[in-house]
Amino acid sequence: MDQKSQEYLSEILTKNPEELSQAEIVFLRARRSYLKNTQLDEYKSVLTDKNQTSEEKSEPVKQHAKNSKTN
Repeated sequence: MDQKSQEYLSEILTKNPEELSQAEIVFLRARRSYLKNTQLDEYKSVLTDKNQTSEEKSEPVKQHAKNSKTN
């Protein structure tokens, strides 16, 4: 992660989850792999998409078209 992004992430992590703007939440979600387990737990409420059900999260990717052979 570049220096500017690291600084922005550090700034976000000083705030309470309830104080984050939508832009900060999106930034945090995109960089969740950089968070420690304690941070993941602390920001769990904003890292989880509330509009997505647990079934949708675990559902495998579906094939939309049947494979067809071409000669």
